[in-house]
Amino acid sequence: MKKEQIKTGTIIGLTILIVLISCILSTTINSSQENYILKTILKADGDLKEVSVDGQKAEQYYTEASYSYENGNYNLVESNCRLARGHYLEESQTYKGIKAELKAKKIEDNLIYIYIDSLDALIEVTNNMYEACEYFESASRYYNIDNYDMGGSAIDGMNEKIRDHDKAVEKYNNLLEEFRVELEKRIK
Repeated sequence: MKKEQIKTGTIIGLTILIVLISCILSTTINSSQENYILKTILKADGDLKEVSVDGQKAEQYYTEASYSYENGNYNLVESNCRLARGHYLEESQTYKGIKAELKAKKIEDNLIYIYIDSLDALIEVTNNMYEACEYFESASRYYNIDNYDMGGSAIDGMNEKIRDHDKAVEKYNNLLEEFRVELEKRIK
């Protein structure tokens, strides 16, 4: 009887030990995976901050183009829009690069999915402004030769792209909120 109790006690003890080791390893692996996900997001955020300079420059040139438009200086509108488009293009390409890096890591996680979706929204925001600048340039060229019908048509195209831009900004803001909520769940 004593041998069976020892045997049963040993089996129970080994089972408890295996369960404890499994729990510890599982926690360590989950913690390690979670750390990897958070480090990946932090790196992407760092890369995102670098692109903000291009975004700021693009917005400054676009604002200058708007002031020039108000003053009827259509050549300066074109010039500022070309400069803005260069920065919007660089900004968009950087977002696409960050997205590609995240996808290459093949991390199956909701935070990463939301982050990638938010990058898609930023790409859409930036591309819409790039195209708005193209329409703005075109309108300025038409106004410069007193073709107000075609200039007005180009301004309509620009306004449509700005509306699309605004929708993409709203989408981005909603994704940021989703990301914040998901991150808070993990941190608690």
